Amino acid sequence: MKKIIPFIYIIVGFSFVAKGFYAFFNEHEIYYLIFSLKTESKSIYILFNLFFGGLILYSGIGRLKSFKK
Repeated sequence: MKKIIPFIYIIVGFSFVAKGFYAFFNEHEIYYLIFSLKTESKSIYILFNLFFGGLILYSGIGRLKSFKK
C-alpha cells in the first residue's frame, strides 16, 4: 500500500490541475472550490485548482523520490 500512495497523490494533483485548465476554456456562472465553498470568479477558481494541484503533485513526487532512495 505504501508504494501506491505517491501515485494516488500524483493522480489527484493532476486532476486538480486539469480542472483548472478545463475551467480556463469554459465559462460557468458558479465555480465550486471544495465541499460547499463556491465562487463566481473564474480566476480564483483557476488559481485555487492550480495551487492545490501543484502542491499535491509536489508532495507526491517528493514521496516517490524518497521512496526510491
